[in-house]
Amino acid sequence: MSKNNIADVQNNAKLPLPYRDVIDTYYLPLKVAGWILFSIYSFMAFYKLVIDRLVDVVVILFKGDYSIGDLGLFDYSSWRLTTNFIPFETILRYINYSQYFNWEIIIVNLLGNLLIFTPMGFLLPLLSKKFRKAWIIICLGFFASLAVETVQFIFTVGSADIDDLILNTMGAWLGYLAYKGILIKPKK
Repeated sequence: MSKNNIADVQNNAKLPLPYRDVIDTYYLPLKVAGWILFSIYSFMAFYKLVIDRLVDVVVILFKGDYSIGDLGLFDYSSWRLTTNFIPFETILRYINYSQYFNWEIIIVNLLGNLLIFTPMGFLLPLLSKKFRKAWIIICLGFFASLAVETVQFIFTVGSADIDDLILNTMGAWLGYLAYKGILIKPKK
């Protein structure tokens, strides 16, 4: 058995992949490529959720047409309109009043928030043994999403919503379940 195989007590591989020999042979290049892929995914997700919105604000500020006050940055007077601290309120609003919303908005907000953290839950257990426990992935998904929602709240870009936090965390957990379902063979 190769040293890169993860073995259980009976010395059987826990990750029974069809291309185990190829993976063992090219372990280091695959691991490096995996971390590069994860880094690109992380940057793109954070860019889409936070940086893109902040760049737009900075560009508008540098043009000189508007001030920070005009853009509403750091203006928390309307935080109740742009922030949701009540769990499942936004989700239930989309479900109960779906006839008043464009379906694209519902899909992007609900499914998008669910799927954006799914790669994290799938890739991290593949890349490191440290991330092979569900509670670790759930905590990472939660705190990464909390960071995004906090930045959105502080800079008043986008809307900070606890439902996004819930959906993002569930997405990381679903990614982990996909990892477990695809790669871990049940014991016979």
